[in-house]
Amino acid sequence: MKIILIIYTVGLSLVIGGCSIYEAAHAPEPVEYKQLKVGVPRDQVISLLGYPKMTEQKENLKTDSFEFVDGYNAASKSRIILYLAGDLFTAGLAEVIFWPLEANALDGKQCRGSVTYSSNEKVIGYDIKDKEGQRLWFSPLPPPPKNKPN
Repeated sequence: MKIILIIYTVGLSLVIGGCSIYEAAHAPEPVEYKQLKVGVPRDQVISLLGYPKMTEQKENLKTDSFEFVDGYNAASKSRIILYLAGDLFTAGLAEVIFWPLEANALDGKQCRGSVTYSSNEKVIGYDIKDKEGQRLWFSPLPPPPKNKPN
């Protein structure tokens, strides 16, 4: 009877414990948006931020709009060990705390940004913000060239 109870407890904790462990294992990676600099080619921007949601062309300038989730570094995935230990020692009851925490607080932050390119598709300005509109990384567009009088 004692062995059945142990097997049941371990099995239950593994089944119930899957939620926070799964969420932590599949959490988004960080986006290296701070590698974005003036002069970077457009294809490198796309490799950093993903494909743009929208692209606008005005005169000889192109502006891409991006949306992405900025996650946590790979070392933060070590929290899986804490979740597994908590699930084993509490027979899955720790999931009541771990799963909502993982689903809400540790899910990465939603960001959006725009990147403007010159006619040769090199970055001339960018503005990356979080979902509240707080600026995270910014380089203003250069002023337009002044027309010379004839």
